[in-house]
Order: sequence, then structure tokens, then C-alpha cells
Amino acid sequence: MEPIDKINKVLEDFGITGVKAAEAMSVTYGTFKNKRNPNNTQHTFNEKNYQDLISFIKKQVESLL
Repeated sequence: MEPIDKINKVLEDFGITGVKAAEAMSVTYGTFKNKRNPNNTQHTFNEKNYQDLISFIKKQVESLL
């Protein structure tokens, strides 16, 4: 599965907004939008973006426990 597919699945499953996802991946919202745009081939999500998103979710869950 490509990073963009994994990221989109996580965002959909957890209902995470673009602003929060950009924050989690340490990118600007504009960059996030460009990476999510299928017509823009210059900016794409990578495995690091996915790992950053997963780490962010884990930290949020840990803070609730």
C-alpha cells in the first residue's frame, strides 16, 4: 500500500482534519493540501509522513490514559 493510501485511510478512520494532520506531520497546511492533491506530482506523501502521523496519534492516545 502506498503512503498516500495509508495516510488517507488513517485520516478517514480517525476523522482527523487537514490542519491537525499537517501539524502531526510537521508540514504546513498548504504543503499538506499539495501532497493530498492527486494532480500535483511534485509533492507526495512519503513513509516519514505516515510514521509522523502514527506517532502523533499514539502520543494523543497515551495522554488520555
